Amino acid sequence: MAKSTFESWLYDLAFAEVKQYHGDNGIFKDVQFREDCELKDQQQSFSGVGAKHQNARAERAIQTIMAMARTYMIHVGLRWNERGTDNLSLWPFAVRHAMWTYNRLPNVVTGLTPHELLTRTSADHTDLSRSHVWGCPVYVLDPKIQDGGKIPKWKR
Repeated sequence: MAKSTFESWLYDLAFAEVKQYHGDNGIFKDVQFREDCELKDQQQSFSGVGAKHQNARAERAIQTIMAMARTYMIHVGLRWNERGTDNLSLWPFAVRHAMWTYNRLPNVVTGLTPHELLTRTSADHTDLSRSHVWGCPVYVLDPKIQDGGKIPKWKR
């Protein structure tokens, strides 16, 4: 079950336990999900149908992440489309990278990232400075020349 995977990930990352879930009437209303919440003494509350304003923070974060991923895909399509990088099957990777970036960008007011707030640790943001533009071409160094070897001649 994804719920157990999420809870163990959260505990391993931040030593935090889920006390309450607030969600829509979709998967969170499932009998198995509710029984697991009751077993672990977790509270549950639901939003009204179509009431996105009741979960505004999550909805805004999702909107921002999707806009970032859309921007990544457009940028790749405009810059490097000759190698098939504008393929829609790359969408999940763009969303994952947008989520990673979102969780590591500091808030303008507090200066803290969502990752820092979750883990209660301070970051030096070196991971952001080491990241590359999503979708840009990369080149892999040939192991033959990796340790100071000569560049091989071109083969025809």
